[in-house]
Amino acid sequence: MSDVPVDWKKDSRSFDRVVGLYDTFRPRYPQELVDRILDVARLPAPGRILEIGSGTGIATLPFARRGYSILCLEPGENLAELARQKLRSYPDVRINLTTFEDWPPQAELFDLAISARAFHWTDPETRFQKTAGVLPEGGHLALFWNHNLPFPEPLNHELDQVYRQFAPELAGGPSPGYQAGVQYWESEIQGSPEFDLLEIKIYPWQAVYSTPQYLGLLNTYSDHLCLPEAQRQRLFSAIAALLERHGGKVEKPYQAELFIARKAEGKGK
Repeated sequence: MSDVPVDWKKDSRSFDRVVGLYDTFRPRYPQELVDRILDVARLPAPGRILEIGSGTGIATLPFARRGYSILCLEPGENLAELARQKLRSYPDVRINLTTFEDWPPQAELFDLAISARAFHWTDPETRFQKTAGVLPEGGHLALFWNHNLPFPEPLNHELDQVYRQFAPELAGGPSPGYQAGVQYWESEIQGSPEFDLLEIKIYPWQAVYSTPQYLGLLNTYSDHLCLPEAQRQRLFSAIAALLERHGGKVEKPYQAELFIARKAEGKGK
């Protein structure tokens, strides 16, 4: 599954059908990534953050724990409700049930805008301009993703064969094109007149999954969720059998990618 968007209007709300799985199995983000955003943004006290596509609050929590005021935009009703439950002890966190496109900005400005694995679901024609419009001069935008990296061989090749047999439309594994994602967003930000790209940081890391946990993770991927039920079950059965032959536990490589940009002078007013 790639975060280089082909059609931004694709139904991202498929995640709302699997909210429990999403919150349980979707990977978190390295603490170093969060620290780097805050180091660069240098938020005033109390700082104000806009989060675009907050999901169940996976990326919200590390910022909420620091005491920042956060407005979260999330169109999925079930995702937003779970986030409210998780974040109820943080009164400075608000969750609006809306898409970024439908959200009507008020007079308030934010010191920092963040989007964790969600900005590719927004309208490419307006997303940078609208974000810049709610940031002051010198305000920052931080975009970040966890990308799936290929498993070590021979597991990666064996998984590819399973996909080719049971879901050829997904052949190449769950996330081809992860390198293209960095190039895509670098180009997008550099091509935006509203923002100056400050830096790109890459954080390699790993997560360990049992066979049931890995299947739970796959059940949160939009391309897997779009498969017909019978086909998805055949694919998952074959993946489960393969992972059990490899000991029933796998180390999943990830690459967390962070893009930090600053609002260009005189833009987005």
